[in-house]
Amino acid sequence: MDYRHYHPNKKEWTLFGLEAMALTGIIALCFYNSFWAAGIFPLVALWLFREKGQTLGEKRRKELKLQFKDAVEGIAAALAAGYSAENAIREARKDLQLVYTGSTDMIHELSAIERKMDANQTVEAAMEDFARRSGLEEAETFAEIFAVGKRSGGDLIGIMEDTAQTITQIVETERQASMALASRRYEQKVMNLVPFAMILYLRMGCTGFLDPLYGNPMGICVMTGTLGLYLLAWHLGKRLLDIEV
Repeated sequence: MDYRHYHPNKKEWTLFGLEAMALTGIIALCFYNSFWAAGIFPLVALWLFREKGQTLGEKRRKELKLQFKDAVEGIAAALAAGYSAENAIREARKDLQLVYTGSTDMIHELSAIERKMDANQTVEAAMEDFARRSGLEEAETFAEIFAVGKRSGGDLIGIMEDTAQTITQIVETERQASMALASRRYEQKVMNLVPFAMILYLRMGCTGFLDPLYGNPMGICVMTGTLGLYLLAWHLGKRLLDIEV
């Protein structure tokens, strides 16, 4: 599985499609007041699927990072107990199965590494393959150091412990940043709804007030420009709150 790209399942495709239909209907009603404006559905669906895919993919990688940290800690503990690198991975997989309910991504990956080792593939190659697909910079760095350390007889236990400590620090920093920005993200979500609420309020409370903006070329241009400005403001707000650690 390539964690760099998120692949929605059938249920998610259906939900995304329904959301795209609802969003298209709201835009057509508020900005154009025309059934024909629903023709923008393909553009809305394409944008929504892309945004949802990025959001869910990032969420999955964050969860994988946490699981990877636990796996590295388990491998380090097994190495300290005298296990070889290959058997340490098997022990780490057993430990993760006790920590997490069900089959998580990291448990699946450790099981895949075990199968590759049983097929006479080196643990370094299996680890490098996982790191490449994970989309995690920490995993890629760890795989490189792990391969060099195993081949040269380096301090694998120290490598594992340092990697786990580094990932823990990154995760904690991300958590603190997320908590600090939680209220700002909530405010942004509210502000994203304000333009639609204002248009609906004017349409219901001031009947005919917005009629000059509907059904004529000039009005269509004005509302399209307004929609463009709204999308630009949404994008800038998203970028300002998108902090990478």
